[in-house]
Amino acid sequence: MNIYHELDSIFDGKLRHYSIERTTARLRGEEVVFSEGIAYIDAVFNLKVFDHLHEPNLIGIERMLSSGETAYVIFEVVGIRPKHYEMPSLTPDVPPVLKWEYLDNIGRSWISGGENWMEIIAVHTGYLMKVENNRLIFERTRLSPLAGARAHILSKDVIEKMVCKDKSEKYVDEIGELIGFKIPLTVDLYSLFKYHTGFFGFTGSGKSNLISFLMRKLIMKIPDLKIAIFDIAGEYTVHLLDIILTTRSVVYTNEVIDPDRFADSQVIPETLADNLEIETKVKELLKKVNLKIIDPERSVFTVESFISYLSEVPARYPYLTKYYNKIKYLLRDLDRSINLIEALNREEYTNIRDEVINTLSALRNGLNPKSGLAIGISAIIEDLKYPYTPTTDKDVLYVNEIAEEMIQDPSYPSLTIFYIPNPYIARKVASDFINTIFTIKKFRGVGNKILLVFDEAQEFIPDRMKGEDYTLHSNLAVETLLRQGRKYLVGGWIATQRLAHLNTNALQQLHSYFVSTLPRSYDRNVVSDAFSISKSVVDKVTELDTGEWIFVSYKATKYKNIPVEIKTPNNEELLRIGIENIKI
Repeated sequence: MNIYHELDSIFDGKLRHYSIERTTARLRGEEVVFSEGIAYIDAVFNLKVFDHLHEPNLIGIERMLSSGETAYVIFEVVGIRPKHYEMPSLTPDVPPVLKWEYLDNIGRSWISGGENWMEIIAVHTGYLMKVENNRLIFERTRLSPLAGARAHILSKDVIEKMVCKDKSEKYVDEIGELIGFKIPLTVDLYSLFKYHTGFFGFTGSGKSNLISFLMRKLIMKIPDLKIAIFDIAGEYTVHLLDIILTTRSVVYTNEVIDPDRFADSQVIPETLADNLEIETKVKELLKKVNLKIIDPERSVFTVESFISYLSEVPARYPYLTKYYNKIKYLLRDLDRSINLIEALNREEYTNIRDEVINTLSALRNGLNPKSGLAIGISAIIEDLKYPYTPTTDKDVLYVNEIAEEMIQDPSYPSLTIFYIPNPYIARKVASDFINTIFTIKKFRGVGNKILLVFDEAQEFIPDRMKGEDYTLHSNLAVETLLRQGRKYLVGGWIATQRLAHLNTNALQQLHSYFVSTLPRSYDRNVVSDAFSISKSVVDKVTELDTGEWIFVSYKATKYKNIPVEIKTPNNEELLRIGIENIKI
């Protein structure tokens, strides 16, 4: 195994300077300090090497250890600058004749050679590499490299050994190509599901395309996984149209909509819309989708989720703990998995219902009336006093019924889409769905594996929460999903372009993340702060093209927290092939 790139034989570089550099930024009104180890490497200029180092590369700087052995501190290249000894002389005061002579000399030197070199800027990956018996050993390290140490361009074998999982493992598959190394990135798809994943990129970066591609992979690799997508923008029915039609999958919506209007409401990607024949077929196939109506108004607060909802009272409002304890006592004999409103409106529980209402009213009176908890309690009191009468229409389904079937039925379709354009209703459905899933799994068994996908995540987990628009409820539910999901085999994926408006508590529960173009420095700073990625590495996303991502994982790759740049396959090509095999 050759640990050096083929160009390393003509690369002559040494470490000039290493420092821990700190920058500050303001996030949510607080000053945040970013620290990263930066190496400045000087090397003899070579045009071929110079051009190559503009691609993603790893640099290994030799490091003598106290044990006497030589290891390599691994750095990722984030920038490269050509240098010439006459360049500092080119000040605005230099006479034009001399300036032109200097520039001529500098221009010729890049080809002919001379007094020129290149400065390579690289960021510490936090890893040390040793070579023992032709085997690579990687260790986490804080060791600094030493000035004057020789630097090497590392081969693709090194990055492959660092991040790529063994293809022979059960859930491992390719998800893209490592840019600059031209090798496939193989990861553990099960970890992407189980330990939660985030997708962050500006409009047009390809978030829904990538998510749809990865869902195809998961469906093939994890047969007992059931995926539910909360789709506000109407993108995923088209992206996964072939799977929906061939697996009897269902698209749920909250209003009656005829097939023609539904087809017109879904977003068709430009590459498909540019071909009239394909666009026409897509619209015809959309009319064949199994559409079902859900009733979002029926409360699915179970006894368990209701008690959990009030559990913040002892910690935040200790003077109101007596009311919380009384409510728990009143509900002690009820089955915790049943619907709270329905249970307390049964004739045998009328007295308990009245006491619960009175206790909740006393609890609410001790809170700020504008607080989210007070508003939420008011809504529950109204539901208890004037319970909602569900529709008798057999074609209308309830969120708890869908959740129960998805968990309990092994033959339930792999894919479910909730197409709910109204964010207010989408948040209510999502929070009810999550609460029901956790109640069933806690009290009736784990059942099927579930993955919940939230596109436009800023609508579900914004940093500002209110009870009246259900942002409080959806925040609490999604945080529960991301904190407790692993125990019950429930995974969460969130996608957004607006990290500035996202609940950072939820962000910090993610173990894998794909980051694409983020023009705003604030959003890039949020990513760097939340996921402990070097700020210099995150800033490279401004150079990425559509379908290109920086991918980092604590679980899905061989070694954790190593950022890599990847080019992912185009889901639209897979969709095109899929719909060609479906007859209208």
